[in-house]
Amino acid sequence: MTLADAITCARAGESDGFACLFEATIPNVWLAAAMLGCPQCGSIVTQIYRKAQQSISSLRSPSDLRVWMGRICYEILLRQPEHTGRMLPVLTGVLREAYAVMAELPRQERLALLLMCGEGCSAPQAAEILAVPDIEIKRAMRRARQTIAAAMKQKDQNCNTSWLIAQLAALREAQSSADAAVQQQILHCVLTDEAYVEQAQPVQDTQEALPETPEEQPKPEEKNGFFQKLFRSRRFG
Repeated sequence: MTLADAITCARAGESDGFACLFEATIPNVWLAAAMLGCPQCGSIVTQIYRKAQQSISSLRSPSDLRVWMGRICYEILLRQPEHTGRMLPVLTGVLREAYAVMAELPRQERLALLLMCGEGCSAPQAAEILAVPDIEIKRAMRRARQTIAAAMKQKDQNCNTSWLIAQLAALREAQSSADAAVQQQILHCVLTDEAYVEQAQPVQDTQEALPETPEEQPKPEEKNGFFQKLFRSRRFG
């Protein structure tokens, strides 16, 4: 199913269409919730997609999807208390170190990074989503790049835009793969109007979750093979 077909089906109230839009957008939404430190990602993301379902009539075409979903997502995420980023699972090496720096950035800089390098938004698109002047987005992005570059300099990493885009893509893949079953639970709750039950998780701050020594690294979470195969078998035009 193409995104255009999915939009048409979703606007007609067909669950398959909305499910396609969910799977096309959930990796970015899930990463944003984690990187912005949302304490109850599942409950908040369920709220985001329930609002998206209610607002589906305002989505006209695939070219509108990024800004349409971005407005809904960040309007809700930015109502949450400001925290540093939550731990992402199964991160190792340079990716783990890069995320440790990103998670500690001021929230405005994390927002610029997520939108411009994670979702591929232009500065005007990011400004439209956040309802701020685009010069603020550009300045925040520049500060974020400078901070990350300084931290990664000792690793001989060239922190240019392409490198940042690659890191965000890898973070998105790691998070979505590890939490595929949770995301399918969210979709089920949105489509059936069932209440989402937040999974109990130990409280950890970023420093505990991202130790510096390899011996202290947390073990990767077990993955649900069925849902992983389900996610990887879907392709969208």
